Amino acid sequence: MNIAFLGLGNMGSGMAQNLLKAGHALRVWNRSPEKLASLISAGATACASPAAAVENVPLVISSLMDDASIRAVADGPDGIIARMAPNSIHLCAMTISPTCADWLSEQHYAHGSRYISGPVVGRPDAAAAGTLVQFLSGDASAIEEVEPICKAFASSLMPIPGAASVANKQKLCVNFFIISQIEAMAECLTFAEKTGASPEIMSQFFDRVFAHAGIKGYAHRLLERNTDGAGGFSMRGGLKDVSLMLDAGKAAGCPLDLATIIQGKMQECMERGLKDADWSAIQVITRERAGLGK
Repeated sequence: MNIAFLGLGNMGSGMAQNLLKAGHALRVWNRSPEKLASLISAGATACASPAAAVENVPLVISSLMDDASIRAVADGPDGIIARMAPNSIHLCAMTISPTCADWLSEQHYAHGSRYISGPVVGRPDAAAAGTLVQFLSGDASAIEEVEPICKAFASSLMPIPGAASVANKQKLCVNFFIISQIEAMAECLTFAEKTGASPEIMSQFFDRVFAHAGIKGYAHRLLERNTDGAGGFSMRGGLKDVSLMLDAGKAAGCPLDLATIIQGKMQECMERGLKDADWSAIQVITRERAGLGK
């Protein structure tokens, strides 16, 4: 299939590479042109603008940063919605607010195109390996059409009936669990070190308790105090997601007290220049508050 892929960051680049490997023809766009090189060498066609990328293409996949970035490329007479062909599909594979998903769905419906929210779960290594988990909600006929295509980068597809925004709500629930476990493990390791217990034994305990490789990876990262954001999930992206969680909780009348604490630590990390560190670097704040240093 001819596909337009918008956004070639840590997640998008791996997803796009897998689509090429699966034999799809790809038209790609990214704000930073230098990120296009590896895709072009693999056979993708570079486009000068999002609008140029989506013309006469049946499927558009976006993997941008946040609500503002997707609205910037989607809205207006030169936006992708206005340029998309009738009955074509926009699959938004990024974590955005449910409100933004509802807006996209409404705009596509008015234009005569179809919209799916398809946020993915997994780190960049999973995107490159094609082992992401993906939630899909929105236009049912469009979901049926894109499922075989999404298998190029997602080994587990989970369609969810209902409005497109349901998938975004599901993703926020998942990310809340992940960052909550990171915070709990960070506090536990800090507590062990501060009281003279063994952080190494706690790490071994985490390995036994948490079967998923991703959670184990965070446990080891925290023990080693590795804040490197390369190939991970950035503090900047994490703060965006936690803020979306809190907004969704507020809208539903559901306070998320732990998320509020985590948001404060993330904001402090941002102020210290850790915007590109892995989001698990919130441990830096936890340790310093305990008098242990970074």
